[in-house]
Amino acid sequence: MDVERMRDSINSFSLDQGPHGGQGFTRVLLQLFGFLGHGKSCFINTCKFVWDGAEYKSWAQAAGVDEGHTMVRRSYPLTPNITLVDNRGFSIVGGYETGEIFAQLGNLLPLDVPVEWNQGFGLAGRIIEAENCVKKSDFIVPIFIYSVKKGIVPEEMDYLQELMVTSRDLTGMFPIVVLTHKSHSNRADVIANFQNLGVEQIFCLENYTSEDHTKTKSKHEEVLRFIYEVINDVHFQLRHERNPSEEMLERKEFVLRYIHHNDLKMQYVQSENTKDETWLKNELRLQKEKYQREIQEDKRKHLEEMKKLEEDCGKMRQKMQEESRAAKQPKKGVKSWLAPLKIKSSK
Repeated sequence: MDVERMRDSINSFSLDQGPHGGQGFTRVLLQLFGFLGHGKSCFINTCKFVWDGAEYKSWAQAAGVDEGHTMVRRSYPLTPNITLVDNRGFSIVGGYETGEIFAQLGNLLPLDVPVEWNQGFGLAGRIIEAENCVKKSDFIVPIFIYSVKKGIVPEEMDYLQELMVTSRDLTGMFPIVVLTHKSHSNRADVIANFQNLGVEQIFCLENYTSEDHTKTKSKHEEVLRFIYEVINDVHFQLRHERNPSEEMLERKEFVLRYIHHNDLKMQYVQSENTKDETWLKNELRLQKEKYQREIQEDKRKHLEEMKKLEEDCGKMRQKMQEESRAAKQPKKGVKSWLAPLKIKSSK
C-alpha cells in the first residue's frame, strides 16, 4: 500500500469500525516504553513530523544513550482516535522501579503529570488515588522501543523475556517492537533475539532528528506502515467482545499483585545482601584477628630468638675471657719436668 492510501486509512480509523462497535473504547493509546535513551522521544518527534507534515519540531525532549530525559508521562495526539504516550524510561528490570513501569503501561497513572519512582505502598497509593483521573475507555497497545546500537547480550535475554511476557499478561497484547538505528550492523542479531522471545511484529526505522530531518520517502513509509499495522491489529482485537471497565480493574489487580510480590522479592534480596554483608564483615574481622595473632606470634618468636642470641653471645664472651686468662698464666708442667735434670752436689 502506498503512502497516501496508508495515510487515508489511518486518518479515517475509528474504534467503532469493528463488528461489535467500539465496545466502550474511545481512543487508542500507543504506549511507548523501554530503557533509558533508546529513542522513545525521538520516535515521537519522528511520528509527529511524518504525520503533521509541518516543519520538524522537538515535541518530546530526546537524550543520549543511558541518559533519558522523560520525567513526565506525556501524551501526543496524532489523530482524534490515536495518541502516542511517552512513558518514563527505566534502567533495569526487577528493581523497585519495575512496578512503576507496569503501572504506567497499564494506564493506571494519569497522563501529563510528573513521574516519580515509588515502591510498595507508595506506588499502590498513587494507583488508587488516580482511579478517577485515568480513562477506562483507552485501548492500550504496548510499543517497546529498542536501539539496535545497544545490541543484546545473553545476560539480558532473561529480563527481556520477563518484560515481554509480563507486558502481554498485563495488556492482553504482546508488545510490538520498534527498533531504532536500523542501519547499524547489529540489526540482524537484535531482530533474531526478539523473535526468539516470541515477538511477532518488529519494525525497523531511522528516526528523524533536529540535526537530520531531510524528508525521505523510505522514512515516511516506515512510520506510516507502523501506524497502519497497529490499527489493523486493534481492529483484529476488537473482533472479540471486550469490556473496558473490567479490563481496567484486571490491570489494576494485576499491577497491585505484581507490586506486592516484587516488593517481597526485593526485601528478600536485600535481606540476603545484608546477610552477605554481615558474613563479609565477620570474615574480615576474623581475618584481622588472625593477622594480629600472627603478628604477635612473630614478635614473640623474634624476642625469644634475640634473647637466645644474647645468651649465646654472653657465653661466647665468657669463654673467650677464660681462654685469655689461661693463656697469661705459666704452665704448671714445666717445673716438674725439669726437676729430674738437677745434679746433686757430691759430698
